[in-house]
Amino acid sequence: MDTLHDDLRRLIPAHNQRKLIVRWSPGHQGIPGNEAADEQAKLAAGGDNSEARLLPRSLKKRNGTVITLPTSKSALKQQFHHKIKKEATAVMTKSPRYPLLRKIDSSAPSKQFSLLVAGH
Repeated sequence: MDTLHDDLRRLIPAHNQRKLIVRWSPGHQGIPGNEAADEQAKLAAGGDNSEARLLPRSLKKRNGTVITLPTSKSALKQQFHHKIKKEATAVMTKSPRYPLLRKIDSSAPSKQFSLLVAGH
């Protein structure tokens, strides 16, 4: 955030009348461009980066190498949940009961199956 603020101070000097307002908006609420922004955020959280030449100077060292920003807590949680889900699926598919389970529910392992059997 400090880097962003520094860049904004350079772009919008104090004597200038232009203002930048940043507002939170709820996701998936029909806001134009929201889906595209959400997709870009997911790519970034997954490790996809912009080309170094496209980044502002404040995100590059003097030699041109990219400064690594801290990882967001949200991105780490998403990666963790994805890893756990993948590992659980691998364990389940190695189970001797897995072929029988697939005969009952071809989508297993799935959240739908977990919800179906949760009350029994």
